[in-house]
Amino acid sequence: MDPSSSVTSAPETRHVPRVLLTGASGFLGRACLAALLRAGAEVVATYRGVVPADAWARAPGLKWVQADLTNAAACAAVCADHRPTHLLALAWHMAPGYQQALENYRWITHSLDLICAFSASGGQRIVFCGSCMEYDWTWEAPFVEEVTPLRPATDYGAAKAALFTAYGPLCAQLGLSAAWARPYFLYGPGENPRRLAADVIVSLLQEREALCGPGTQRRDFMHVADVADAMTSLLFSQARGPMNIGSGTAVPLVALIEEIGRQIGRGDLIRLGAHEARPGEPDLVEADTTLLCKELNWVPSFTLETGLADTIAWWRAELEKDEDA
Repeated sequence: MDPSSSVTSAPETRHVPRVLLTGASGFLGRACLAALLRAGAEVVATYRGVVPADAWARAPGLKWVQADLTNAAACAAVCADHRPTHLLALAWHMAPGYQQALENYRWITHSLDLICAFSASGGQRIVFCGSCMEYDWTWEAPFVEEVTPLRPATDYGAAKAALFTAYGPLCAQLGLSAAWARPYFLYGPGENPRRLAADVIVSLLQEREALCGPGTQRRDFMHVADVADAMTSLLFSQARGPMNIGSGTAVPLVALIEEIGRQIGRGDLIRLGAHEARPGEPDLVEADTTLLCKELNWVPSFTLETGLADTIAWWRAELEKDEDA
């Protein structure tokens, strides 16, 4: 007998990525955290305010770290202490009025500090969260990553676009594998109640009038869990450069509003045209998702109808909690 035939091979050691997730307590951050944990990653999640109360917020493989990422020394300490292999950077200034806030430009510096600290601690793969607001919104076609001009109309978009310009060359200098995600219009459980979908849902569930604009603009909506899943797939891929994270199909705002009314059964409370659209609002904002589909072979789990049903169910449960309190 060949003695080698009785030798049992040692099991392969599976490398578990350790992901530093910034902005983990935010709307998109909570969804990304859940997606990363489902993917089997170890997650170091940073927060400034309060740790989310979600059931998975104490999951195995998750470590919460309170950190002020506007402080370069704090960025360096988090990276040095935890040695992440991957970075999914969502943290940014998102206070009321954020789109025209001076703080957007300060976050360019904070982000550069974080990238350098991540590299210095031995990090390998990085995905930053940009925005569809980087693009020229007068472009009357789906936005294509390397084709549509970057001509932002807000300070938020301008700061993201400025960081993007430096991002690729800097990551190349540091030897980092890097991609840049550009999400479009998110909705879903935990959204700010002042945002469109949440505002209409809460109004109708509370049997109040939902005061809306004309609803003729077409926007590319995606459930936040799908956005998080796509960004997690991007993080663990080899794709580089900018990538749109959208559905690839823009729908009129009125279609979203009326679908909410249909599902809740209170479409009679919807008041379209109660206020005017904001000046300069473009008719169409839609992602070209060719790269998303080709590079990641990714498809969303939710349709607009099922995504809204999930969101309505979440808000209904939240409002019932408030009534029982």
